[in-house]
Amino acid sequence: MDIHHISSLAAKTKPNQHFYTQVLGLRQVKYTVNQENPHMVHLFYGDYLGSPGTVITFFIVPFLGRRVNGNHDIYGVYLGIPTGTLSWWTTWIKSQDIEVEATKHGISFNDPDDFRITLQEIDESLQRNQIIPTSPVPAENQIIKIIGTDWIGPDIAASEDFFKQYLNLNIDQNHRIEVGQNQFIQLIQSNQPDERTRFGRGSTDHLALASPTDDDLFSAWSRAADQGWEQEVYKDRTWFKSIYLRDPSDNRLELATVTPGFTVDEPLETLGESLVLPKWLEPRRAEIEDNLAHQSV
Repeated sequence: MDIHHISSLAAKTKPNQHFYTQVLGLRQVKYTVNQENPHMVHLFYGDYLGSPGTVITFFIVPFLGRRVNGNHDIYGVYLGIPTGTLSWWTTWIKSQDIEVEATKHGISFNDPDDFRITLQEIDESLQRNQIIPTSPVPAENQIIKIIGTDWIGPDIAASEDFFKQYLNLNIDQNHRIEVGQNQFIQLIQSNQPDERTRFGRGSTDHLALASPTDDDLFSAWSRAADQGWEQEVYKDRTWFKSIYLRDPSDNRLELATVTPGFTVDEPLETLGESLVLPKWLEPRRAEIEDNLAHQSV
């Protein structure tokens, strides 16, 4: 079971777009709105194709306040870069006037909303059709995929039980869950178990894991009910179908299908260049576009 995408919160559209396309060198593969709140922009970034496993998304919430890290959190994202490129990335990020911290296996830094990003080398490479020709990052250095995140909660044992029982995932003695090739979820015990978490800039709304087929997704939904996990909702997002649950730490997990993908409603060549709405929101396009214009996004 691979990572599908990760979705977080940001306060402003333009700084977010600049950072992810002009600093990290990703492609904006979908420009849309939050389907539950269509006055909120939703941006998707990834490789040229928008391949599952490469996609980072952001809900843009104007005037969003500062987050308060409390007893639960999905904290930041680890991104895989090609072997031998860490030095280039360190120089590049520093050249953007961004503070860089060396870690045991890579480098870490924050985006404009203090969302934490860690780059680590992995022994993989992009396929030719995944490379972004217009990226400011050279083809041989481009980000390969998401490789992990930190899953913080007040009770590691309860989270371990959730991932073992529900998804049958292996967890090592360091509380690290292997979810795909060079991909992981690192369980971390909260050091503020009695402090309430408050979402704000840079908070992560959810992590999504990939479900190979619709049948697998529906089976997972039924299994969640049978095992008594906290279910939220099933949604057809147009580009994939999804189910949402909460683990015992109150972190949000999505399972999402890998098809039909982002080209179901716009050509590959122009992905993310214009506002795309699901069919049920098309009758409200004029209203939505007017609202976005007033937000200066």
